[in-house]
Amino acid sequence: MARKLKLVVLDDDPYSVSMIRELCRNSQIVEISKTFNSPLNFIKQVPLLDFDLAVLDVQMPEMEGTTVAQMLKKKPFIFITGADNRLRDVLSLSPIDVVTKPIIKARLDKAFEKAYELLSDKKEYAMFNVAESNRKIKMRLPDILLVVTDEVAPRHKIVYLKDGSSYTIMDYSLEEFIEACPTLVQVNKREAVSMEIVSEVEYDMIILRNIPGNEIPKYVTLGRAFSKPFKEKMFYK
Repeated sequence: MARKLKLVVLDDDPYSVSMIRELCRNSQIVEISKTFNSPLNFIKQVPLLDFDLAVLDVQMPEMEGTTVAQMLKKKPFIFITGADNRLRDVLSLSPIDVVTKPIIKARLDKAFEKAYELLSDKKEYAMFNVAESNRKIKMRLPDILLVVTDEVAPRHKIVYLKDGSSYTIMDYSLEEFIEACPTLVQVNKREAVSMEIVSEVEYDMIILRNIPGNEIPKYVTLGRAFSKPFKEKMFYK
């Protein structure tokens, strides 16, 4: 089994934090690295913390867990809540799971198992938020063939996969895709392509392989500023 997921727990109720710590004591898939009772203190510490998953209480006096979740950028999280009337609000933020209070060990374990399945193999898979949707998708990184910046919403990226599917991914930069997926190389300001589908290069044009059942464009433009690193990767990798 891969290493355990590192957790941070945020709940303004010390008793709840103590209970979660006790429920995680003998877990084979998670371990608590840090706990917090203050959302403001937690937010200050986030840049210094090493964790894979956050467990966040929804209702807290200083700052609600929904606000904290939006400040975590791309860090995954599980919500803990005792307010059934807040479920619609918390689900709109695409948590990995929502566990209601009073916390039952079997239910918490199920949430951790779900998180482990989604997050444990970080080198091969990653989680992405799908634009115009409340869902996340687990994507196999080597299957990404082309990433194109959305013309209407540049913060979104259209991702084309080997199986012919494509998704519009929310709030992800080309640099982040390239860092996550070493087979990708940026070819202009708006696009990154996998070397796997490069057929040939003609001056400032990259001809892409035709993949049956896939709507990948036939070519992309090779920008002058990106020409040298692209050709180095193409010919000297």
